[in-house]
Amino acid sequence: MAYIETIKRNKKEYYYLTKNVRLILNKWKKVRIFLGGKKPSQEELKKYAKEIEDKSKPFLKASNYAYLSERDAETLQDLKESYSTWLKQIPKSVKEKLNEDFVIRFTYHSNAIEGNRLTLRQTALILKDKVIPSGVRAEDYNEAINGKECLDYIKLYKGELNTKLLEKINGILTKNTGAVYGGRIRFFNVQIQGSTHVPPPHTEVKKHMLNFLKWYSANKNKLHPFELAALIHAKLTWIHPFEDGNGRTSRTIMNFILMKKGFPMFFIPFEKREEYYQSLDIADKGEYKEYISKMLQLIIDQIRSYGHNKKE
Repeated sequence: MAYIETIKRNKKEYYYLTKNVRLILNKWKKVRIFLGGKKPSQEELKKYAKEIEDKSKPFLKASNYAYLSERDAETLQDLKESYSTWLKQIPKSVKEKLNEDFVIRFTYHSNAIEGNRLTLRQTALILKDKVIPSGVRAEDYNEAINGKECLDYIKLYKGELNTKLLEKINGILTKNTGAVYGGRIRFFNVQIQGSTHVPPPHTEVKKHMLNFLKWYSANKNKLHPFELAALIHAKLTWIHPFEDGNGRTSRTIMNFILMKKGFPMFFIPFEKREEYYQSLDIADKGEYKEYISKMLQLIIDQIRSYGHNKKE
């Protein structure tokens, strides 16, 4: 998908029609056509669109992603690059406000999916204004505080994905919420309310976690970052390694992987909870291509709306 890119030189703006073309797995090349000092008309764009497609053909490779289509991968690459460029251009104060807003929204939506009763406004009052709304349950309040603490933690964490990180994140997320064994791999059986999936018995959890981490090490540089992040989420929720907070832990880790790879983080909207659960049911059956496609559709408009350059 081609898009208009603005490049500043000597205080002047110049426009290019740009297309990201994949050379090999996760390595991309920008193909550009110079448009001049003003944006072209729609008619001119049609002509340039044909030209850039022809210019890109020598570099194009057949898709070898495991689950993403080439078009979806290109869209994600466009969004990643424009988001990164946009972040470099905005003032630090704006960036801080955007980060604060994301923390509030991610915390609200991730907790609400699991039954937290706080509204988005109440979550903002707690996390931003340090106000405790009247009538709020202590558990709901603590889940909000924990959500922010957890995101702050992964932004500073420089290590790899491992059992200690998962235990740390789960421990933060379930602190003071009623979980008895928060941050500890379960040694008892659990059930998932409203799901047909039955997590593996506790006697098999450590074996599945070991296989999961081996799978991660073998695939972390072979899969597209979105494929990797989404599959990590699906595999963790399938194992259900903790007493409580498995969904919140998995969604946090999914964003941790994307952040490490330079992609913008996202939240699963509470309003799309049913579609989200359906996608996880599909993953539980091993139908990963359909699962990843549905996960991408759940969040693609959200990433596009972050405020950076809109695609043509």
